[in-house]
Amino acid sequence: TSDQLMQQSPLETVSESTLDMAIGNLVHRYLEAIALDGLEVWHEERINQLLPHFERTFHREGHDLASSQTAARHVSAAILGALNSEHGRWILGPREAAGCEVPMSSLHPDTPDAFSHHVIDRTFIEAGTRWIIDYKTARLPEGELSARAESYRPQLERYAALFSGEKLPLRLAIYFPLQDSLVEISSGAL
Repeated sequence: TSDQLMQQSPLETVSESTLDMAIGNLVHRYLEAIALDGLEVWHEERINQLLPHFERTFHREGHDLASSQTAARHVSAAILGALNSEHGRWILGPREAAGCEVPMSSLHPDTPDAFSHHVIDRTFIEAGTRWIIDYKTARLPEGELSARAESYRPQLERYAALFSGEKLPLRLAIYFPLQDSLVEISSGAL
C-alpha cells in the first residue's frame, strides 16, 4: 500500500537500483580478472566456489540476505555465461593492444577547461580493427537487447572519439553476458 511505501527508509527505496549497480560492478571486476589472468585459469568450479564470497560482498554493502543471494546468483550466471560462450571467450581472450576497465579522459565539449572521464570495459585490436565493447548486466528479454544497446550509442561514440588518432577502423558493441548477446552498434555516424 502507499502507507507502506511512505514508511520505507530511503535505503529501502533505492536498494534495487543500488543492488543492480553492485551486480554490474562485481561482474565487471571479474570479467576484467578473467581477461587479465587468461581464460584457462577460470572455470565453472572456481566461479561456484566464489558464490559465498559474492553473497558476503552484497551483504556487507547493506543488502538483505535474500537479495544478496539472488544478486550472487546473477553475478555467477553472468560470469559463467561469458566463460561458457563463444562471444564471451572471444571478447575476453588475448588480443593485440587489449585493455579492460581502461580509464581515459577528454576535454569536456561544453566547458573548455573541464575534463570528462571515461572507463572503457574492453577494447582491443582484432584483424586491424579497434573494438570497443561495453558490458551491460541488465536482465532484458531478447527482443529488447538491440534497442537497449542502441541507447548506448552516444556513450560508445564518445569512447570511439578517444581513439580517433589511431586511424583504425572502429567497431562498437554492447555485450550482455546474462543473455550471451553481443550487439554491434553500426558505425555509420562515426
